[in-house]
This record gives sequence, C-alpha cells and structure tokens, in this order.
Amino acid sequence: MDSDDQFANGNLLITIYALLDSPTFTRNSVDSSAWRTTFVDLIGRMNQLLTELDKRGQRIDFMQTIGVHGKLQDVTSLVSWMNQRLPDIAADQLSPENRLNRYFGAGWGQFANGFLFDSELDGDLAFFVDDERIYLNHQLRRSADQASLYLLN
Repeated sequence: MDSDDQFANGNLLITIYALLDSPTFTRNSVDSSAWRTTFVDLIGRMNQLLTELDKRGQRIDFMQTIGVHGKLQDVTSLVSWMNQRLPDIAADQLSPENRLNRYFGAGWGQFANGFLFDSELDGDLAFFVDDERIYLNHQLRRSADQASLYLLN
C-alpha cells in the first residue's frame, strides 16, 4: 500500500470513528432525521472501507450475531446490502412506514411499519433496515477495529 492509500484510509477510519461516536447515537438522543443521516453516512463509509479491504484479500468476515430469520451472511455482506438500500430509504420522511429503525438494548417487538424485530445485545444500539439488523458497537465498531489492524500492518 502506498502512502497516499495509507493517508486516505487513515482519514476514512478517523471519520468512521467520529461517526461511531456521534451524539445522535446515544440512548437519550431525539428520534429525528439526524441519526438517520449519520447512519447512512456511516454505512456508506464502512462499505467503502470494507470493500477496499476485501479487494486486498483482507475481508472482514465475522458472522457472530449477524443474520435474522435464518439468513447467514458476514458483516461485509451485511454492510454492502444495507448500503445498496439506504439512499432511497433514508430519503423517506419520518412516518410509521419508515423502513429504517433503531432500538436500544435487548428486546423484541414490532415497529410501526409492521416489521418484527429482536435485539439480542443489552447495552448496544441495533439499527434495522427492513428486517435486517446491525449493531453499532458489536458489529460496526468491531469491523472498524479489525480494519484498523489490517491497515496498520
């Protein structure tokens, strides 16, 4: 990897960590469009990073707590899937039909749009695009941490 790539990927990681630590993702943040915009930005940048690593043969491929309704995929595939759907979904106005939702902590239920959800991890924030789930810390932050190890070596 040349120094320009290292610089670009280093800046990308700095931005990703800033997004992961966004106040819009705190438990007491207002349920407004701000967290949606931040989440779309985070997924886009995570997809850029994970795709670049995959091209280099350094795929982030853990599968722990990924997959709902029997669907199995690794974290890189899940981020890619979400990234493909988010531009249209994020443009939706806040309404009961919105396909982008979040849930803090462990629990289960049904969103206003009719999608059933479950969140297995207490103390983490789960995001849902339709019925697909991704965790802020357990999956996105973990992916960024693993990516930073690859980029430092």
